[in-house]
Amino acid sequence: MDRAGVDRILIFVVLALVLMGLVMVYSSSYQFAKENTMAGDASFFLRNHVVRILLGLLMLFLFTRVGETSIRLIARPLVILSLVLLALTLIPNPLRLTVRSASRWLKLGPLSFQPSEVAKIALILYLADFAARKGELMKTFKRGFLPGFAAIGLAVGLTAFEPNIGTAGMLLAVGCVVLFAGGANPLHICAGLGASTGLITLGMWLTGHNWGRLFVNPGSSPQGAGYQLWQSLIAIGAGGLKGVGIGMSNQKYFFVPDAHTDFILSIMAEEIGFVGMLGIIGLFAAFVWRGLRIAHRAQTVFASVAAVGITMAVGGYFCANAAVCTGLVPTTGLPLPFVSYGGSSSMMLLASCGILLGISRRRPNFLDCQPNRWRALIK
Repeated sequence: MDRAGVDRILIFVVLALVLMGLVMVYSSSYQFAKENTMAGDASFFLRNHVVRILLGLLMLFLFTRVGETSIRLIARPLVILSLVLLALTLIPNPLRLTVRSASRWLKLGPLSFQPSEVAKIALILYLADFAARKGELMKTFKRGFLPGFAAIGLAVGLTAFEPNIGTAGMLLAVGCVVLFAGGANPLHICAGLGASTGLITLGMWLTGHNWGRLFVNPGSSPQGAGYQLWQSLIAIGAGGLKGVGIGMSNQKYFFVPDAHTDFILSIMAEEIGFVGMLGIIGLFAAFVWRGLRIAHRAQTVFASVAAVGITMAVGGYFCANAAVCTGLVPTTGLPLPFVSYGGSSSMMLLASCGILLGISRRRPNFLDCQPNRWRALIK
């Protein structure tokens, strides 16, 4: 197989976002760390984030050099492992960690991680391998769509019961995009997507979880259900055109909850302003552009579909996080890719980027390319 250099533009984009994340994690968390750590250590979250980013970059480097055959071999065991880990968050056991009435984490000694972050990449790789194995059978309902969608349904259901509705919704959306890229019938996908959305909505209504967030008007309840969104909008508005300057945010002083995690984009908008945010949007747009280019030039169905899944997962999470921070969708816990504080999210994202860069190293030979719907669409 011919080899080429990795996509340098993609590397630049990822490193730029990671560096911006390091700056913003410290800026948005140092006061919170001073007030909430025993030693008053302002750099507590930054140090933890640096360690996780370094581990993630190591994983990126390693996965860049792992061949497609090896990745396909681990795809099925990895998705099974991720489902088992998701199930462990739902049953009482010594590893289960509950925060704010949500059991989304497993704790291994001093370390904790979210199995849903493992499921995110595991599901993409499994579905890409599934599409490559099934070929033309992906167009059928019983042997193509149904088994693939069953895997998505298991991951989505287990994640929703944690409860983690935001991540469950993103797993469903990305999974359907991967099935489409792999050749599944669009009518089957729409039917499955509609049924799953209805079941999730019914579950929210029956349990009452997050139901009140669906129709929140932050202006009418700035001290109640709309508090978090109201403070986020204040931060974004305060940034204006050029921002108040790095480190100069006022909203991070305990006004915006989760300022260094789910709502770090609001603090960024306040500090770097509209002009700076255009640069951030440009970086994510460049990531999607290069990722789809890699998918288009990939030699095999597995590589092409996996590249689509990884690319759309990053782009989708960015759009979802931005929509949450601006009130376009209900408030839910979704991190900003490469930027938000969070160990399992950062490491899994960087590992998946390593896979994407590994695909870019394989020089295209269009005579050997297997046709699939995604390549036909983007030619």
